Amino acid sequence: LMELLKGRDGRDGRDGRDGKDGEMCSSGEDGKAGVAGPPGPPGPSGPSGSSVGGGTVFTRWGKTTCPNTPSTEFVYEGIVAKTFSSQIGGGINYQCLPKNPDYLKYAAGIQPHRNYIYGVEYEALDNGPLGLIFHGAVCAVCFTPVRGASLMIPAKTVCPDGWTREYYGYLMSEYVNNKAYATYECVDKDAESVTGTGSQTHGAIFMHVETKCETFLCPPYETGKELTCVVCTK
Repeated sequence: LMELLKGRDGRDGRDGRDGKDGEMCSSGEDGKAGVAGPPGPPGPSGPSGSSVGGGTVFTRWGKTTCPNTPSTEFVYEGIVAKTFSSQIGGGINYQCLPKNPDYLKYAAGIQPHRNYIYGVEYEALDNGPLGLIFHGAVCAVCFTPVRGASLMIPAKTVCPDGWTREYYGYLMSEYVNNKAYATYECVDKDAESVTGTGSQTHGAIFMHVETKCETFLCPPYETGKELTCVVCTK
């Protein structure tokens, strides 16, 4: 037989044409949410809050210092003043006037159409337990930043449970026959006075208050006993 000779390999064929684009499939449904992990560790503590805007202010009538109670601060000392006892106009509340006043514009001299204010004197007459007669009354304004309320309780010398006693003393106001009305204030039992005073000035008055049993106050109150008072904060 005649032996066939093996031919050479043929050349590579050309690349085929690109196929047609396939159809786009729709998106599948979202999977279910996984189980929540455990809580993370707590974050760092924030800065301490400010005490600005808190606290309470009260006046200690009859003293130039503030009580030695926890967190009670001194603001200023002053002289007690009010509308003249025989006047029917003006204010009814006692004022603690600072000893170093500031003025703006003013008209020199006494003007006829004004409201006038006078120093207040103690008139613990007829054996009044305060023991001060015709002496000028003093005061101190105090602040406590940690207690937000103040309360004056008449006829008590102790505070309710949970309250701090700032001071206690005698309930005082204007003389009953004077024309000028006045608020009731709690004057410290160990009241001090303006240095050098002691003569009657007929200005405004701090006078003891006592009960009269012509109404339903008695009992428990008794005629002729000077009423006490206490100032409390919480």
